[in-house]
Amino acid sequence: MPHVMANQISLYYERHLPENPCGAAPLVLIRGLGTQMIQWPDGFVDYFLEQGLEVILFDNRDVGLSQKIDAAGVPDIEALMMASRSGVQFPVPYGIEDMALDVIGLMDELGIEKANIYGMSLGGMVAQHLAFSHPARMAHVVCVMSSSGNPDLPPPDAGSLAPSNAEDEATLIDDLTESMARYMSPKYPTSEADRRAMATKVIARMFYPQGVIRQMAAVISDGSRVEHLATISVPFMVIHGDSDALLVPACGEDIAAHVPNAEWHLIDGMGHDIGPGIEQVIGPLVVKFLGLA
Repeated sequence: MPHVMANQISLYYERHLPENPCGAAPLVLIRGLGTQMIQWPDGFVDYFLEQGLEVILFDNRDVGLSQKIDAAGVPDIEALMMASRSGVQFPVPYGIEDMALDVIGLMDELGIEKANIYGMSLGGMVAQHLAFSHPARMAHVVCVMSSSGNPDLPPPDAGSLAPSNAEDEATLIDDLTESMARYMSPKYPTSEADRRAMATKVIARMFYPQGVIRQMAAVISDGSRVEHLATISVPFMVIHGDSDALLVPACGEDIAAHVPNAEWHLIDGMGHDIGPGIEQVIGPLVVKFLGLA
């Protein structure tokens, strides 16, 4: 299986090569909280391959087939949230900046000098760090369904993000199938059968709730990125759905408002997922932004 040591972490990855390369920097796709690389829809990946882009998929640390940070233990999320609201520093196993360094390490090991980044949700937060901390390695950055961490924004429901505590596989699959429905795009819905099939694959491949909690801790401890966003100089685009039930559109608007010259797109009928067919809406925007159209 393809693993690489990146930032001293073993990451599972896949490198997809186009039949007719366009010569642009590879597109690195970064998933959100607790989700695995297999959850990128085939149609979404294929869209960019057909544009001639090399596409890199990987499992973030603590999820899927990448390394688990077991020695760090499991943080008390409730205590961490209370500390964060009080402005108290609270030790966490790792931060979003460490996950950004994982991406840089992956690029190093694959011989990629510059990349185009597409990060969704938590992955969008990692993308923000890449843009303001590693600009020399970024060709373009696309931040999707994410947030600036601005404390003035409506927070997501932390309880709804917690992983299922079910002990049997059938219930885990039911819970994940229901969770996918909660956040899916109303204009680009995923059928119950397809959601259940994906939930079954995800649970069979790796169910690891401890990693989800550690990733949540990283998000909470990162706080506001607003001041850092103002320093971004790389080409930066923000995409958000007007029907996002987890991170409301204002979260994406706030990112765009603080990144100089950011391109902003609010997508009609898009929720907090990559639904079937939405590549036909998002894809052209990204391709044009990358200078390929």
